[in-house]
Amino acid sequence: MTERRCIVCRQSHAKGDLLRLVCDDEGSVWPDVRQKAPGRGAYVCWGECLERLRDKHLRAAWKGRARALEPARALRQRLAVALWEMCRQYVRRRRGALDVGRDAVMRRLWEDAPVLVLLAENAGQALRRQIEDACARRAQAGREVALHRAGPAELLARLLEREKVSVLAMDAGPASKKWLRDWMWCARLME
Repeated sequence: MTERRCIVCRQSHAKGDLLRLVCDDEGSVWPDVRQKAPGRGAYVCWGECLERLRDKHLRAAWKGRARALEPARALRQRLAVALWEMCRQYVRRRRGALDVGRDAVMRRLWEDAPVLVLLAENAGQALRRQIEDACARRAQAGREVALHRAGPAELLARLLEREKVSVLAMDAGPASKKWLRDWMWCARLME
């Protein structure tokens, strides 16, 4: 895989581990989450570097072409919208493969396939304890499980176009792991 250098930490990373940014003709910086937009791109690490991204990094990446009027803040808003749309499309495509709610997730946890479980940060204490215990038992049995806190229940419900969602499960494959990273950043940026 091709390596690229992060504009914040200046370290080389695999291209897939970085967020690509592009600058349009008017000097506005846009996230290129699919990494296919035309033009010269700059890259930033997902994680601490994305949080530390400042206007000076963007101006340096495009030699002053980026607009000086808070492009880093505008970029974060554009990124939240882009990630929201990507996450929503993924969920719509995979609607039949998602198990939503306590009973459906508990059934999924007893299957042999690797599973990814998302639990809302503000889920009830009893639900949290029940899901965490079931995931721990599954892991002790040697079956792959990944449990993640997934933002507020209201945001999950909006994503799934439901009234309330506190827990959901899906197969743990490469696509779902990439979706999880996108979702965690989307939830963080939308707070």
